[in-house]
Amino acid sequence: MRWLGLTIVLVLVLQMAAVLVGIDWSAEGPRPQITGPLVALAPLGFVGLLICLLASRLEVPEQRLTPLRILICALSGLLALGMVIAVPYSLDSGSGDTAKTQNLDQGRQALKEARAFRDDSEQLKAFGEQLAQAGRLAADATDQDKLRAAETMIDEQISQIETQLKLVESQQKRDTRQRIIGGTTTAVVLAIAFVLLGLTAVL
Repeated sequence: MRWLGLTIVLVLVLQMAAVLVGIDWSAEGPRPQITGPLVALAPLGFVGLLICLLASRLEVPEQRLTPLRILICALSGLLALGMVIAVPYSLDSGSGDTAKTQNLDQGRQALKEARAFRDDSEQLKAFGEQLAQAGRLAADATDQDKLRAAETMIDEQISQIETQLKLVESQQKRDTRQRIIGGTTTAVVLAIAFVLLGLTAVL
């Protein structure tokens, strides 16, 4: 039974190593998102160590400290430490989807530029002339008509950009909440669980 638990722990170590090796730590930019994979794998280690502890209790109940129980305590401590270290990564706002963050930044910049264009009367007049030359306005359109048409089109573009930004920001907030609940909170709970398991193994 103890070998079953140790096999599970070995699988956990190999899977965690695969996750960590697959990350380019030298790359510039946001922190890599490692909390999710590590938290998802951690329960596997907890089950493996728990099986080892139960096997040890059943096989040698009269001995409080055995090499296996000391190993269980040490591994539990390391995994608890790993969960604690993973928490700052999950709290980092830049550890999410880089593409979504870039899209949000680009959208905000586009909105800023559109509003600046809307406030520039000279650019609006020139845009109105372009609309008239493109046949978007009546042939007898006055300068006021051209200006009004330009303002209307720019206002529509600003409205579209604002709507898209709200959707992206809403999705980003949902992702953040999911990361906190599924990553940070779970990592804290698992860290406490590993500490208790380690103490149970030697006390």
